[in-house]
Order: sequence, then structure tokens, then C-alpha cells
Amino acid sequence: MGAVASTSEDIQMVAMDESVWKSLPEDLMERVLAWLPIHSLFRMRCVCKQWNSILFSERFVARYTQVSPQKPWIIMYTAGRVSSAYDSSLKKWHDLAIPAMSPEKCVLAASEGLLCYGNEFFPWPNLFVCNPMTKFWQHLPPMRFIKTIHVVGMVNDRASKSYKILVAGLFFDEAHNGRLATEIFCSQTNAWAVGGKPWPIMAAAWKLGAGYAVWSMGSFYCITFSPFGVIAYDIERNLWDEVHVRMPACIVSPSLVECQGRLLMVGGCEEGNFLGIRIWELERIKMVWVEIERMPRKLRREFVEMLRPSRHFFGFGNGNIICLTISESSPAAVFDLEDRTWKWLPGCPRLPDINNWQLRGISFEPQLDSFSQSSWGKDIPSSKNPTLDNSSPERKAPTLLSDMTVGADHS
Repeated sequence: MGAVASTSEDIQMVAMDESVWKSLPEDLMERVLAWLPIHSLFRMRCVCKQWNSILFSERFVARYTQVSPQKPWIIMYTAGRVSSAYDSSLKKWHDLAIPAMSPEKCVLAASEGLLCYGNEFFPWPNLFVCNPMTKFWQHLPPMRFIKTIHVVGMVNDRASKSYKILVAGLFFDEAHNGRLATEIFCSQTNAWAVGGKPWPIMAAAWKLGAGYAVWSMGSFYCITFSPFGVIAYDIERNLWDEVHVRMPACIVSPSLVECQGRLLMVGGCEEGNFLGIRIWELERIKMVWVEIERMPRKLRREFVEMLRPSRHFFGFGNGNIICLTISESSPAAVFDLEDRTWKWLPGCPRLPDINNWQLRGISFEPQLDSFSQSSWGKDIPSSKNPTLDNSSPERKAPTLLSDMTVGADHS
């Protein structure tokens, strides 16, 4: 049935000619479907077996990636117990189910359409990678040495259809001395390799904190503590180096963000009782942090008020979006690099106003061609979680994503 309207007040339901739609060329049908938002694609899988099979064909995935670039999504989670994703295109929250049995899994890293999950705060870490849109996932083999994770970074290489994961964490040598090790996972070999020189645990205490490693121009970058600074891991040379760049004076809660090839840092600046929220960009030639943005006065007052009694917050982002979150509070502030606007992220129904589970966030770009069935190398065994399989077109849309009611955008 279809709707035909001669005027805005005259709507009539008429029968559509099935023979016309049945004979629609497949190429033309794919061109039409390629303009759908990515979440709508999974709903359309339920229409028929043909549409279900189209979704993961190499031709359609390539076409969809070309004509429908996706804006970054923002994932908010609470120690793996609650995980929700905000679609910045449709301005909707989606449930993002964790595809594993353990409730302690949380998102440790993201790269384009891939997410790396793991039990960050527990010994004997267990990691796996998945594409939450296609639901293909892979358990990673155990690391060779690391028993407790400090920092995780991830990079996805579209050309080789592979990815690498960097993990820096704690292990104990034969004399039971704690040391910090670095290990790199390569999806092409499906194995971990030891990289970098291990540091004594006392040096690691000030060299490396905990959080995300940001990929930018061939290296992973991390914030160091006591004092604040930046170090980088060169993936080709397998070495850590200090980045010789002076940090802004009186900086508070610095976080690194990579956006469209630019290495940015978001943090606070203390001036007496005043705390300003600012964004800097690394000027690579002169190796200096250049301030590019300040949070507007009204939003800054509201944001700083939520920081009390501590002054700790966290920044992340990619594409054209930078998001600032507060550990004990669910509201998040978002800055758009393209139109240079600030706003509050719409509240998520699943995240309480005051959160005791250490609210954290990360952003990713939903994609069909990252870690899909067609992108597996011969050395990497693909696997599907049978409890999450929705390959049958008669079943409902994938349970990894479902709509949630969201209040008005209070921008």
C-alpha cells in the first residue's frame, strides 16, 4: 500500500503494483538503499531474504561507504554495566549490548568502526574486538606478559583490512618485581608481539597513567602524570619516546583527542578560583600547544559546577566531535569543530543523573566494512556469537542496537 495526496489534507491509501517493485533492477535498489541511515539498514533486513543478503555484499558495502559517510557516535558506559550509543546524525540514543558473557567488559579503545572490549580493572585481562553494527567479533589470544592493563590504543588499516592494538600494562618478572610492558596485537598474524623497553614499576607510576592511547600520524600518544606530559609509541620502531612539548601552565585533567589528522588536547586551566575549559592543538613544526577554543561562559559555569568537589573530567572524540564527560555525572558537553558550537549532549534514559559507577565515554564511526565477514584475512578465524545471531530475515533487527526515547536537545 502507498499514500497518495492531492493536497495536504487529502491523503488516500492506494495499492501499489507489486510487479513494478518486483522487477526493480538490483543495482538501482542498492543505490536507493545506500542512502539510508545505518540504523535503518538493519531494520530493512527484516523485509526479505534478498535485502538481508544485500547488506553484507562487498558491492553494497563499498557503495554505502562512498555515498553515506557516518558522523561519529558517542558511547557512554559505566564500568561495563550500562552501555549506550548516541547517534549524532539521527540525534537518538541506542542500547549497545555488550557481546560477551562477562558483565565486567568495558570499551577500552575504538578505531573507525571497531571497538575493543576488555576487563580493564581486573587481573588476567581478556580482550576481544567487534563491529557493533555487523556483530562480527573476535576473541584475542592471551597476552604474553601483561596481567593488568594501564593503557590501550587501536588503529584500523583500511588498505590491508587489518588492525593493531597497543597495550601497556603491568607484569612481574622472575624476581617478582613489578614492571611495565608493551605488547602489540596484529590481526594479520593473530598474535601478540612484545615491543618497547619495559620500565621499572616506580618509573611507570609517573610515566604512564591509565586511559586511551590516541593514534595520530604513525604513533600512539598518551598523557603522562606527575608532572603532566606527553609520550608517543612509534609503531614501526617499537619504541616509546617523550614528546618534547611544554604543557600549558596550571593545566587540569588533560586528555588527548585525534580529529581529522589533528592532535588536540582538552583540559582545564586554573587561575586562582577560576577554572577555564580549553582546547589546544599541537603545532608539530614548532612543537607547541596552540589554544584554539574556550568553552563559553554560561556553559562553563554549569560544567564547572558539576565538577565539585573534584575538578576531574575526561575528553575524547574523533571526526569533528569532541566530548567532555564528568565521572560522577551523566551530562556531557560536546564541541563541534566544523561549526564551532558547544552544546549539552541530550540525556540518556539509561544513565542516571548522579553516577557512582565511574561514567566514561568513547566515540567511534559506525561502519559496515570494518571487520565484516568479507574483510577477514585467511589467518584470522571469523566467529559469530550464536546468542547474537540475527542472520535470519524473519527475526527482528539486531539486538545490539535498539532505539531509546530521548528528551529534547537542550543546546
